[in-house]
Amino acid sequence: MEEWKVYAKKADFSAVSRQFRISPLLARILRNKDLIEEEEIRRYLYGNLQDLYDPFLMKGMHEGTELTARTIQSGGKIRIIGDYDTDGVCSAYILQTYLSAAGADVDVRLPDRIAEGYGMSPKMAEEAEADGISLIITCDNGISAFEAVAYAEIHHIPVIVTDHHEPSGSLPEASIIIDPKQEGCTYPFRELCGAGVAYKFVQALDRTLQDPGSAVQPQPSIQPQAQPESQPQMDALLDALLQYVGIATIADVVPLMDENRIFAAEGLKRLRSNPNKGLARLSEVRGLELSRVTSEMVGYIISPCINSAGRLETADLAYQLLKEEEDDKILELAVRLSQLNDRRKELTAKQEMEAISKLKSREIDGVLNEQILVVYLPQAHESVAGIIAGRLKEEYHRPAIVVTDSLNGLKGSGRSTDSYNMIRGLREKEELFLHCGGHAKACGFTLRSSGDGNETVKRLSLELNQMLPPGQVCSDRVVWIDIPLPFRYIKEEFVKELEMLEPFGCGNEKPVFAQKDVTVREAVILGRNRNLLKMMLEDSAGDQIPGIFLGSEQKVQAEYEKVNTASKISILYYPEINEFRGIRTPQVRIREIKI
Repeated sequence: MEEWKVYAKKADFSAVSRQFRISPLLARILRNKDLIEEEEIRRYLYGNLQDLYDPFLMKGMHEGTELTARTIQSGGKIRIIGDYDTDGVCSAYILQTYLSAAGADVDVRLPDRIAEGYGMSPKMAEEAEADGISLIITCDNGISAFEAVAYAEIHHIPVIVTDHHEPSGSLPEASIIIDPKQEGCTYPFRELCGAGVAYKFVQALDRTLQDPGSAVQPQPSIQPQAQPESQPQMDALLDALLQYVGIATIADVVPLMDENRIFAAEGLKRLRSNPNKGLARLSEVRGLELSRVTSEMVGYIISPCINSAGRLETADLAYQLLKEEEDDKILELAVRLSQLNDRRKELTAKQEMEAISKLKSREIDGVLNEQILVVYLPQAHESVAGIIAGRLKEEYHRPAIVVTDSLNGLKGSGRSTDSYNMIRGLREKEELFLHCGGHAKACGFTLRSSGDGNETVKRLSLELNQMLPPGQVCSDRVVWIDIPLPFRYIKEEFVKELEMLEPFGCGNEKPVFAQKDVTVREAVILGRNRNLLKMMLEDSAGDQIPGIFLGSEQKVQAEYEKVNTASKISILYYPEINEFRGIRTPQVRIREIKI
């Protein structure tokens, strides 16, 4: 069941309004986000690059940048090992682009999701030895690559791990580890994505290379692989790289607060004004106008296309899209990624229906009693398991795990809610897994199996659910309303002011507005796929405003029937401006309808 409640947090909204020159309504929304202190409100509303923390506050940063600088200046070969998702691709691109500009001999190795699995593998360490690599730098992975790191280090290839995932307790025996979640790291913000850590690394490396008194200055007899760019060019490059940090921060669903909020906002600005050629063409192919790009567009359009390469073919396709300069090749890659994403959506839709069907068969009197949903889909492509788990989490409002058959055994992906730290839960039952990694909201693993997949997955479900007391992660869903807002307040000025709260995403969700006793004066279903319900709404004060509801054809039809049989409805909504033929009109985008 779902319950709507209104926040009742107290503050001097008028004082906040005057101090920050915002409306009392916006001040109230900030209080609902638990922003109270003057400095945190200032950072939230007006934070910029000057508010970023010193990268050298991160444990291992001094040592890591000095080792990298020595390797560059000695002409040693550097290999970057990334991952196959958006964060991993963007992290690798940030490191490779900066290091190349700094004069390094550097290349990139991304894993094949199906054949090799996540992150750095022993095979990659062996390749590095054969290729004469002098230094390995991981990004968005490495914190759990114990065997691979050990092989490299034993064979005299130092490894710098840059990662953002939770350590499992012990750490790999790398030369240097840079991960804000490792024990002993006092960096002020722990929730960076992999690209955020990678960007911090190149920021610090830039300062190390600039330092005239540094112990890593080149010897007269040693020259770098290539002459580095001038400092003004390096400064411009660091600025341009922010768009990849922003994309990865949004795509990896890390909390959009503190530094992540700054990275997302600044990245979107650069994506709008000076986008990567490949991203610009990909956006064009998908019908997206980059000059007006939002975090939602990155999360639902750009990132899925980048991810589709690693899911269904190879992440190298996405990486090449970012690197490519020739227009014909850029177009070819953009079309290919778009087509892969369409194929991924088809696979996901089919398996999602099967997952929901299996869960319905487990209901007793229409109730699903499991707090953590575990579904076995043996025929599903392993690359879409995480997407399906995310959809199930949203549908059932509880953590969900999807397990599939793969070439390397039973593999699973999970997505969790705020109330359950998934990676901690799984690590309490680590005897069930060959491999397991992730963070609070998402995980990936390979199960130990003695044969029968159904029995193995049933055991996983039983073990995880037995750990939880009743109602810990599965209870009536509460939707918190920021402000019950009559339609007369919805003016273009207020909608514009709400933009100060962007970018929206994990940890910084859109405000929720509500109005009850609404009369639907008109309702019509529109769109080629009949997925848009357009209405004319009137509140109890007699003020009218257009409203739209988007969803699947089935959902839109159900809502259409609902509003046509009810004399009054209540709605959750977000105000916006509809622009058509140069005419701008306020409207509300409806999130939920209740009779």
